[in-house]
Amino acid sequence: MQASSFRLEDLLPHRPPMVLLDEVLSVDENERSLVASATIREEWRENWSAIELMAQAAAALAGVFDRVSGSDRPARPGFLLGTRRIRLAVPSFEVGRTYLVTAKDVFSDAESASFECTVRDGDAVVASAILNAYRPDDVVSFLAEQRSSSGKGE
Repeated sequence: MQASSFRLEDLLPHRPPMVLLDEVLSVDENERSLVASATIREEWRENWSAIELMAQAAAALAGVFDRVSGSDRPARPGFLLGTRRIRLAVPSFEVGRTYLVTAKDVFSDAESASFECTVRDGDAVVASAILNAYRPDDVVSFLAEQRSSSGKGE
């Protein structure tokens, strides 16, 4: 698939200033993977920001496959359930520097997914993790159910 045909605003439920990725650079349909670029801003320089960078790459990949399957509805929000094997190899990111962020779908069904993700500075992997996410088909109903079961919706 041509990466240039995918705009982040169509793939992510985020809006500026919360969109941390610059653009989708490549998508490999066979590998079910995506590469995006991200130029680090001051407020996102700490190494823990890698989790959000990787989550946005995973969300963009899910958005790509929604578009490929013919969906024209807005990007669906997802919920990060957790991370495994997280590795943060740098104490912080260099502000103004552009990093490559990758996401590969290693498991997905209708509402759950697991992604292998990295943040790279050239050839060096500076962060990596496996992200587990939940993306309900009907987010409004899901959130209403969560509020109701916690006693906050009544």
